[in-house]
Amino acid sequence: MYIKQIQYRAFRNIERAEFSPDTGFNVLWGDNAQGKTNLLEGIYLLGNLKSFRASRNGEFLPESTGTAHLSARVSSQQVERRLELSIVSTGKKVRIDGKDLRSSRDFFGHLRPILFSPEEVNLIKGSPAGRRALLDRAIFQTDPLYLERAQEFERHLRQRNLLLREGKPAQELAPWTEGLIRCGARLRWERARYLAEMTPRLREVYGGITDNREQADLVYREGEADEEALRERLREELDGKAERERRLGQTLAGPHRDDPLFLVDGRPLRLFGSQGQQRSFMLAFKTAQIMDLESRTGEPPVLLLDDMTSELDRHRQGYFFRFLLERRGQVFITTTDIQPLIKEGIHQGKFFRVRAGSLQEDNPERGKYDG
Repeated sequence: MYIKQIQYRAFRNIERAEFSPDTGFNVLWGDNAQGKTNLLEGIYLLGNLKSFRASRNGEFLPESTGTAHLSARVSSQQVERRLELSIVSTGKKVRIDGKDLRSSRDFFGHLRPILFSPEEVNLIKGSPAGRRALLDRAIFQTDPLYLERAQEFERHLRQRNLLLREGKPAQELAPWTEGLIRCGARLRWERARYLAEMTPRLREVYGGITDNREQADLVYREGEADEEALRERLREELDGKAERERRLGQTLAGPHRDDPLFLVDGRPLRLFGSQGQQRSFMLAFKTAQIMDLESRTGEPPVLLLDDMTSELDRHRQGYFFRFLLERRGQVFITTTDIQPLIKEGIHQGKFFRVRAGSLQEDNPERGKYDG
């Protein structure tokens, strides 16, 4: 899977940009606040229809226009598709090969970008919602239909919470409770099934980063059963919290409240982990995700590395870049300084200088680097 060509029109600070990336490494370099991350965000949107910045639609739009456009020619399994995304303040419209789509779910799966940004390291010590979202995004990459199942659960959750706040009787609550149990058990089962396959890779990679001095693990106990048993467990949880739920007006059990455990040597990272351990764990998670997705789809995903050299020390950078250099696949890297990348062996591919929302190919191996 790789992007052959991509266009931006009136997207954030990018008035107009177009480039044909290399099938390997693509380095977007320049000063801060020039638009490097915006370029990655456009790629991410074309794969997920959501930003990793959690932006409202209006934030993508410059003041001078009411519509932003993104498009890309993508090759996957030797089939080329043209993906198009138009954004207005009230919503998004997608097309494939010039044709409007009845459902956005038909848009997913043609481009599967995996992002690694400095902000993601903070998820380890942040709220449980961030860790759940990290896991759910990884599952969605392997199975786009997971998003629909998560949205169905959210629909039941919102309606059940509304009825709880309004103090509705048990008979009105019952059908939404049953729907929540069915959808919630399914999400828990899918999370556990994904981790059962991905976590061994995470342990292996973390061991490689730390020279096997430490052991990492990712535990999701809420999903460690078959789906029918998970339904009964969730029903029991809800029954036990029924009185408190009515008092507080919200659902107190389910996958929306679970917290996957990120562990090193059996201790929770969010409580006991050092900065170095947190960075190593996130690096291992992303590397394992890459390996897992490639094994499932038969082709490498597109990688988006946003200012990673500022977050990782030389040892962790070296480990990850050796991994990238040994694999095939398209990689986009943003940086303010290309010299650390060159020292790590990133010589092949294309380098693009980014200034004020525009970019120009600029190969430092030809003596053009002036920073």
